[in-house]
Amino acid sequence: MVLSSKKRAVTALLVNISRLLLAAVLLVSGFVKAVDPMGLSYKLGDYAAAFGVVGIDDGWLLFAATMLSAAEFVLGVLLLMGVYKRVVTVLVFIFFLFFTPFTFILALWNPVRDCGCFGDAFTMSNWATFGKNVVLFLFATMCCFKRRLFVRKVSRVNRWMVLLFSICYISLLEGVSLMHLPVIDFRPFYVGSDLRAAVEDVPAVHKYIYRFEKGGQVMEFDEFTYPDSTWNYLGSQSLTVEMGKPAKVSDFAFLDADGEDYAPQILADTGYVCLVVMSSIEKADESRVDKINDMYDYCLEKEIPFYAASSSDEDIIEEWRKRTGAEYSVLWADEVMLKTIVRANPGMLLIKDGTVVGKWNVADLPSVEKSALSSTGMPDKARSVYSYIRGWNRWIVLFIVPLFIIMFIDLVTAAVKWILHYFGRDSKDEDVAEADNGESSENKEKETIDLNNNTNL
Repeated sequence: MVLSSKKRAVTALLVNISRLLLAAVLLVSGFVKAVDPMGLSYKLGDYAAAFGVVGIDDGWLLFAATMLSAAEFVLGVLLLMGVYKRVVTVLVFIFFLFFTPFTFILALWNPVRDCGCFGDAFTMSNWATFGKNVVLFLFATMCCFKRRLFVRKVSRVNRWMVLLFSICYISLLEGVSLMHLPVIDFRPFYVGSDLRAAVEDVPAVHKYIYRFEKGGQVMEFDEFTYPDSTWNYLGSQSLTVEMGKPAKVSDFAFLDADGEDYAPQILADTGYVCLVVMSSIEKADESRVDKINDMYDYCLEKEIPFYAASSSDEDIIEEWRKRTGAEYSVLWADEVMLKTIVRANPGMLLIKDGTVVGKWNVADLPSVEKSALSSTGMPDKARSVYSYIRGWNRWIVLFIVPLFIIMFIDLVTAAVKWILHYFGRDSKDEDVAEADNGESSENKEKETIDLNNNTNL
């Protein structure tokens, strides 16, 4: 009996550790995808193209991206809290039953370089992703068949609050990221990024070791310097001190009709530079195009360089200019790079001295009136409601605090239920005692009457 209880305790510990690790991975994976659902839709498009699936509408890819990230996050929350364990463990098991062999196929043929499991936050090779999924599949299997040993954080009565909160939280995160910009920017064009450093390769650092010999003794020196003339030079060896790194942004180029690249000019400018990005003009939102035109007029008045870039063809660009009244020229740039710069079509990047100091979706583009009030002459100080909910720390607080409130409500509910049950039981015991006392009195009275009758007889 003792050995059996110890074995059960060890098994329960392993199951709950597996549950927590699995929940943590699903939470992180779902969160970083939900931060940038547009980026995940691009990755799904890469998968579709790699496997020869064509003709999928961008809207369906975005819908699939939002559903996938939401499903991972919600399952992670429910696993973390140990609720709905039957349904959740089966779904997680099926999830990894599908993705583990799928990532093995990716590892073999490598059709897409980065799996996108953690969005742009972390990059993993396909073989590393497969290994990760094998481990997680083992965790999912253990949780599925040993779910009875889960430690539940919220009772069955209030578990619906956990489900409702997780759905509302991830929906809000995805909605904000789609209507504005990702609340956390993992790409090289985040606010504060030094673009001059991002477009340059980091060279490897080498050093040479020189070897000398004398009387069987060998010495090594960092410089080619003889200790004295009696030492014999044996040769040198090159050692890599630091590995080189390729540029974070390898395709930063903006070409005009003659093929001239304006990227060096944009990066070399020590003042403000406005860059409007329209990855695909034919799909661009024209509802707030007047804001861009006003910004162009403002920049023209203040002698601030203003550039616009798109990957669309020249005839499409010209038609768009006539339709919107845009007076500025539009440079050509790679579509993938433009989508990487800003997850909006159109969006705006504000650069100063080679550093990104502002970034907006067209919906949040500061008005000229706000720009004119800025002491710097440009809208780097303008703030919107969106700016107050950016950053991972705010979203972690928004996640942790409600969960603790739910657990507190559950605890209070359980306490109230126990108190009511306890006092209800006492009242019931009193009623039973009174009934017993009444029945006992009646019996005694009956016994007395019977005794008197016998005496009279």
